[in-house]
Amino acid sequence: MLLCVAALITALGMALVCIAMHYELVRATRGIALMAVLLGCSLLMDLAGSGRDRSLLPIVAMISGIGIVLLWRLDPLHASKQIVWMMIGSGLMLATYVAIVDVRDLRGLKYVSGVTAALLLLATMIWGYEVNGAKLWLNLGFVRVQPGEVAKILMAVFLAAYTAQRGEIMGQVGRDRLGLRLVELRYLGPIAVVVVFCLAIFVTQRDLGAAVLFFGLAVAMMYLGTGRRAYALVGLAAFAGGALLATEMFPHVHRRMLGWLDPWSDPTNAGMQALQGMFALAEGGLLGTGLGQGMPLKIPEVTTDLIFGAVGEELGLIGTCGLLILYAMAVYTGFSIAWRSRDRFGMLLAAGLTTMFGLQALVIVGGVIRAVPLTGITLPFVSYGGTSVVVNYIAVGLLLAVSRDCAGPGRRAPDGHG
Repeated sequence: MLLCVAALITALGMALVCIAMHYELVRATRGIALMAVLLGCSLLMDLAGSGRDRSLLPIVAMISGIGIVLLWRLDPLHASKQIVWMMIGSGLMLATYVAIVDVRDLRGLKYVSGVTAALLLLATMIWGYEVNGAKLWLNLGFVRVQPGEVAKILMAVFLAAYTAQRGEIMGQVGRDRLGLRLVELRYLGPIAVVVVFCLAIFVTQRDLGAAVLFFGLAVAMMYLGTGRRAYALVGLAAFAGGALLATEMFPHVHRRMLGWLDPWSDPTNAGMQALQGMFALAEGGLLGTGLGQGMPLKIPEVTTDLIFGAVGEELGLIGTCGLLILYAMAVYTGFSIAWRSRDRFGMLLAAGLTTMFGLQALVIVGGVIRAVPLTGITLPFVSYGGTSVVVNYIAVGLLLAVSRDCAGPGRRAPDGHG
C-alpha cells in the first residue's frame, strides 16, 4: 500500500510537470512504470520469504519518484534514461536479495571484496577518461560506468567482515604510548593498506568527493567495530589535515574552497555554483515557485551536483524538508536493521551501507546550503547518474537481505560473532 502511495504521488508530480511544460499527459505514465517495477520486485521478494524489513523499499520508492519528477522537469532525456537505469537497478536489487541465500556468507569474501575494489579503482586510473576534471569513467563500448561506485559496496563488505572478525581484538589489544593505547600494526595492517590505496587512487583521479565518502566509511566502521572513540578522533584530525593538503596541492580543490568561503570574490567562476544554488533556495521561499515555474536550469550541473537547489526553488522549504525527512527515515531504517541484527557482520554491513548513504546525502545537501564545500557526488536516487542509481539499489537489496537473515526469529544462530 505504501508503494501505491509513492506511485500516486509520482504520477501526480509527473502530470503537473507535463501540464507546466506543455508535454503530452500520456508521458507521465513512464514514472508509473517505474513504480510498477518496484511493486513487482516487492511481491517477488515476498515469494522468497516475508521476514524482511517492510519500510525501506517504500521510502526509497518515494525518493526515487521525487527524483524522476525533478529530472523530468529539468531534462526529459535524462529522466527517460534515469527511469531505465532505475528499472535495471530494481532488477539487480531483486537478484541480490534472491541470489544471496544468507548474507552472512559474504564474510568469506572479505579479502576478495577489498582487492576487487582496489583493482576497479586502479583500472579506472589507467584506462579511464576524464570528465569535468575528474577521471572517473570507464568506457566499455556499449555503456559508460563508474567503477568507483561499485567499489564502495565492495569496500563496505570488506570493512564489515574484517572488523566483525578483528574488531574486539582491535578494541582491546594495544600498547601504552603517552597515555594512549595503540593497536598493534598486524591488526590494522590489512585494513590500512586497502583503504589508503583506494584513497590514494581517488585523490589521483581528482575525485575528492568519493574520497570523503571512503574515508568517512572507514572511520565509521572502525569506530562501530571496536567501540573506541580514538579512531573517530584520529580520523577527523587526519581528514582536516588531508583537506588542507588537498587545498594546496589541487587547483580545482582550491577553487571549490574559495567558492565555499567567499563566492562573491569570483561570482562568474569559482563561486558561480554556490551563488546560483543560494539564489534558487531564496527564490523558492516557503512553498516554492511550483513545478515548471522556476528557473533552475540557470544552476550549473543542476541535474547532478546541484539538483537539491532545484528542489528548493520549485518545491520550496516545505519540499526540501519533506525530502530531507525521507532521507532521515531511510537512514533511521537502515540503522534500525543494524540494531536488530543478531549477527556482528550483518550489523556492521547494514551500518556501513547506511553510513555511506547518509553521508552522501549529507555532503551534497551541505554543499548546496554552504555548510561544507561542494563536491562532485550525486544525491542518492535523485541526481542523474546510471551507475550511482544501480549501485544504490543493490545496497538496498543487501540491507533487505540483512533484515531477512539476521533479525528474524527462527534463523540460523550466530556463530560466536553475534
